[in-house]
Amino acid sequence: MPLLWRYLLKNYFQVFLFCVLGFIAVLLVTRVQEIARLIALNSDIGKVTLFTLFQIPYILPIAIPISGLISAILLLRRLSGSHELTAFRTAGIPVKNLGTPLLMAAFFLSVVNFAIVSEITPRCRHLSHHLIQSAATVNPLFLMKKSKMLKLKDSYVDMKMTELGKEAKDLILAVKNERLNLMLAKRLTIEDNLMSGEEVTLISHIPEERTGLYDNLVIENQKEMSTSAMALSSLMKKATYKIGMEHLTMRTLLQTFSDQNAKPKTVRRARFELCRRIFFPAMTFAFTLLGFSVGLEIGRGKKKKGLYVAMLLAALTFVCSIAAKSFELETYKMVICYALPFPLFVLTSFWFQRRILGGVE
Repeated sequence: MPLLWRYLLKNYFQVFLFCVLGFIAVLLVTRVQEIARLIALNSDIGKVTLFTLFQIPYILPIAIPISGLISAILLLRRLSGSHELTAFRTAGIPVKNLGTPLLMAAFFLSVVNFAIVSEITPRCRHLSHHLIQSAATVNPLFLMKKSKMLKLKDSYVDMKMTELGKEAKDLILAVKNERLNLMLAKRLTIEDNLMSGEEVTLISHIPEERTGLYDNLVIENQKEMSTSAMALSSLMKKATYKIGMEHLTMRTLLQTFSDQNAKPKTVRRARFELCRRIFFPAMTFAFTLLGFSVGLEIGRGKKKKGLYVAMLLAALTFVCSIAAKSFELETYKMVICYALPFPLFVLTSFWFQRRILGGVE
């Protein structure tokens, strides 16, 4: 590898790694509430560490392109400010040759990003949800909390959580599981998979073997009761988890298109997920190309026009990605939203390079 390439790539990846670590730190701060809940439910430090690590691939598909953009801009602006760019050009090294190692690095990062968004992130989504479901099975108070990680269906919960995962007061729980079941409790506590309650009222039913006649309604009032916590969890866990397209690996996702029994709506969702997984790796290369182009400077004055253009196009890209999500079931509109930023990236990049090569600031 030429000495110049090693010099450029070293400086590029130094800033890139710092940016990625910064985005990961921000992500973990935003997920600290979910991590704290899991710690309260499960004292196993190994499972808590795994859950924390499983959150990292969520942010990497977005963090990698933005880090590439920031790294390319800072590198080229530093080379321009220290007049190293002028020295390279004086030595007969064209500007395009300086961009070759950066674009090759961007292509490598695009491949890595595609592997993350296609294989690693779906598996981490599934495994992290499995950890949460396992903890919720042991502790139904967490399941009833209705956090964002668990979406309960056919149920209603109202309670005052006095100690996360351990004690709740004034509980009202209604679950539709074949029939409607109602549970009222003045106080519930959980200790070592044993659930204890005070002033508990239960309204449930006993299935009748001869269908079509009647149901046996059971009403119980107990001053004190105790039972296995997993028994309540199993009652509530019906239909709480549904696997979406974002949980499928690339191979499984592609099999959706060849499935003759797949519904048209399912196929359209699969198309959206496929386009989304292609969008983030392509964005990695486009952002680095843009950063290299707008970071070039030939004058003594520090111009900020390139920075503003980069920020505007980056914002436009994420707006388009959000718009594409809203057109998830409308294939043509979704593809247009995802494809719109890339011609703008290419045209803007070559426009900036042409001005610099022509001696125009």
